[in-house]
Amino acid sequence: MKYKNKKKFVILVMAAVVFGVCSSSVNNGIIRGSGSQLTLKDWINHGVVQSGDIVTFNKKGARLSTKAGVQNFVLNIHLKTSAGAEGLVLFHTNADGKTLTKGYQVIINNNEYRTGNPQKTGSLSYIRNNFVRNAADDQWFDIQITVRSNHISVKVNDKLISDYIEPEKAHRIAGKEEMILSSGHIIIQKNSEAGSMQIDRIGLSHLPESPRETTDPLTIDSIGEALTLLNQMGFPLIDFHGHLKGGLTSDQVSEHGRKFGYNYGISPNCGLNFPVTNDSSLIAYYNELAPEPVFKAMQCEGREWITLFSPAAISRYDYIFTDAMTWTDDKGRRMRLWIPAETFVDDEQQFMEMLVGKIEAILYNEPVDIHVNPTYLPAVIAADYDRLWTVDRMDRVIKALKDNDVALEINARFKIPSLEFIKKAKAAGIKFTFGTNNADNTDLNRLEYCIEIIKEAGITPRDIFLPRPSGDKKVMKKGLPAKITG
Repeated sequence: MKYKNKKKFVILVMAAVVFGVCSSSVNNGIIRGSGSQLTLKDWINHGVVQSGDIVTFNKKGARLSTKAGVQNFVLNIHLKTSAGAEGLVLFHTNADGKTLTKGYQVIINNNEYRTGNPQKTGSLSYIRNNFVRNAADDQWFDIQITVRSNHISVKVNDKLISDYIEPEKAHRIAGKEEMILSSGHIIIQKNSEAGSMQIDRIGLSHLPESPRETTDPLTIDSIGEALTLLNQMGFPLIDFHGHLKGGLTSDQVSEHGRKFGYNYGISPNCGLNFPVTNDSSLIAYYNELAPEPVFKAMQCEGREWITLFSPAAISRYDYIFTDAMTWTDDKGRRMRLWIPAETFVDDEQQFMEMLVGKIEAILYNEPVDIHVNPTYLPAVIAADYDRLWTVDRMDRVIKALKDNDVALEINARFKIPSLEFIKKAKAAGIKFTFGTNNADNTDLNRLEYCIEIIKEAGITPRDIFLPRPSGDKKVMKKGLPAKITG
């Protein structure tokens, strides 16, 4: 909803019902507006302070709740948060706010990554979790929540963040049995001691009854069920390694993620002979992605990337990652391991020693956050993966990851590293990410290998990497190496 007057606090009521539309001067049992003045008499007010055109939530637990219930509606809120503030919008819940397990919760949280609740604004909490920051503290932004029959959608600043069709028999884990659609009150509540929340406009529209929507069969198979249960556990399901290739758009990637219940990180390929080769193109790509509800990532290609980009341009991105698939061997041959014609394996053991040495050099010298496509072997020796990746070689890579605080990707496309490698990395305290590394617009998957590994290796939410805060970027603290590592 667009508002023209941004200085007056106006609660707009547009009760679109089957028999007509009620004006804001008619009490519809939910909210009543009175000219340009706020009236809270149709809300239950618990500790919310009004000053002029703005209501402020200062204390933890401060809340507004409607006196009457709703079922199908569109709710628009124009609000602002300060640092540390976290809140909730609850619906189909109880008016007293004491039983927050009933109905659904939409998160309000614009804090830096690694601060407070990892779920960010727009998250349909425990159902379609969102971990991407799409709004900032100290700036006004919009949340729109729409409930129509069994369909819930949440937008932040006009971007669709969460989208969910509740099945007829929704599967819920213990403690979340009442997290289903019914009818009930709307509550806006502050959930943290720190910071404040301010609201200067609310709009509520009732919607008529509509037929139930059916879910896509893909969402109710075994993988879909696993993704659903992991969401209910609050597991950070994120594909950190996506690309807009083969005509794939950010909207299509985001839609794919929303459908199956996880977030995406999108990255350009940056380096010598790759699409992004300098600060100008790197910043242009970031600006293009900036409004999209995805993590903004940078894939650092080859070892020459350190000479092409500045720390200031790199630090705009949420995180950066690299692999050991492009390097120069001891005979001066620059290799790209996924291209057979550019890969030279004269002796497999010698090649493996070079590969592990290159990985160590990369992890100790390049200020990256994630090591992706880990343990990848070229096609000519890939069948001997388990034999060539010896315990000693695995231990060397894991030590380099640990020493340099680099997360390890579990790659869904190549199905690497092996379970044995991942278990050893977990025992060492390494953080993990999930990644597809899609080659084009046809191979987006549903993180099947990652889901298998979560179960087999006992990966927990605490084992998952989240981006560094904006003031703590590794590239700004560590800088770039003075020379190319190989």
